[in-house]
Amino acid sequence: MWAPLSFRNLVKTLLFILAILLISRFLSAEDESTATAVQRPSVFLTEPGNFSDKGENAANSLGSEGGVLERTLTLKDAERLALLNDATVLSAEQDKIVARERVREAGYLFLPEVGVQASATKYNALYPFALPAAGNALLFPKNSPYLGNNLNTIMFGGAYMNMNLYEGGRGVNTYKLAQAAQKQADSRYKAARMNAILAVKRSFYRLLLTQREKKLDQEYLSQVKSLLQNGNLDLWGKLEAQTQLAQAETQYAKISHKLRLERLQFLKSLNLELDTPFKIVGKIETRPVTIDIEKAVLWSLELRPELQSETYKAQMDAISVNLAQSRRTPTVFISGDYDLMTQDFPVNKNNWDATLGLKLPFAYDYWSELTKKRAQQRQGDISRAELQDQVRLEVREAFSDLMFWQKQYPILNSEYEKMEGLYHQASKNAGKTLLKIRALSSLLGIQTAYLKAVTQHLLAKARLERAVGREITR
Repeated sequence: MWAPLSFRNLVKTLLFILAILLISRFLSAEDESTATAVQRPSVFLTEPGNFSDKGENAANSLGSEGGVLERTLTLKDAERLALLNDATVLSAEQDKIVARERVREAGYLFLPEVGVQASATKYNALYPFALPAAGNALLFPKNSPYLGNNLNTIMFGGAYMNMNLYEGGRGVNTYKLAQAAQKQADSRYKAARMNAILAVKRSFYRLLLTQREKKLDQEYLSQVKSLLQNGNLDLWGKLEAQTQLAQAETQYAKISHKLRLERLQFLKSLNLELDTPFKIVGKIETRPVTIDIEKAVLWSLELRPELQSETYKAQMDAISVNLAQSRRTPTVFISGDYDLMTQDFPVNKNNWDATLGLKLPFAYDYWSELTKKRAQQRQGDISRAELQDQVRLEVREAFSDLMFWQKQYPILNSEYEKMEGLYHQASKNAGKTLLKIRALSSLLGIQTAYLKAVTQHLLAKARLERAVGREITR
């Protein structure tokens, strides 16, 4: 048997256990903070004026060290992700579903309205009254000579049917209006997909170009440093060489910063998390495109989803005018009821009726409604003509940009190849360090200009495809 502990010993034991728990909790928290600090990539400058890309390299290497898989994306992968995540595309897809269900609802207008009803009523009447829940049945006070004594419970059941046989085309026009709205929703969905694809292409090609520019600037910076280490220069030459080096470092820092921003824009265009590790795979290359501008304009007027949407809107405006005119058309309808009413079972009393009727409404706002719908129809015609002019302008502007860059990038490519050949020939001979640095700077400039021209040609082709509404394969 254990001896009972004194109160002082018990307090000491509890304090000792509490101290052990606090120390273990502090050590575990320190380990967690250390692990978190190791896994978080650094994105800050190491020293003022010295650029560090450790944050980007760490993000790209998380697949092998940090356990986070790096996504490799091609242009097709980017387009697929954009279509899956773009909010405008997803919203337009839901609009398609809504429009489809409205067509289904409009089809129900051609079916008769049918239903059943039943009720049980406990009442105490002091004077005769009609009960709406029981088909307006007349109920009389107690001890009435009409229905006998102690009549305080009544049960009612029945079925009804209502159907419009003729209503001046309102049902048909409503159904056509829903169908036109469905086609308009489909056109808007296609337009949203085209816009998303164009945005992704812009972000992809710009990011690809920025990556290539950063690599060229990095190579240029390393070559300048190598030439400065091996060259013998006087004070003025050292000053100019140091200026060239500072400009190269500044340019490299700027292009690295631009690359970060382009990566963020690319992730935003895909609607992915902005800290998602990824890399893109692609080539900055293009080929000439042959297209007849007049055919392109005709294709755009036929294929552009926006123009198709305006065409369907014109149909909807015409149908709205017809609906406004049909408000003064008489309606022929048929209806029927079958009622059962009893106080006791079995039921042996029933009523039925069948009605063929005609309704002629007198609407006070008929002319104002008709005038409004016709004004909206004319407004749609004006908007459609303006959109056609805008589409023609977009096609011709995109075609002009395409032809300009299509003539420009071969010239820049030829100049770059000539300069590169001369540089390789000159580099075999001993020469001044400053002249080599200047030649490298000029070679970098013409190569960057060529890559930008190729990228602009690719973007102009993408804009022309969006303006036309179809892919250009030649």
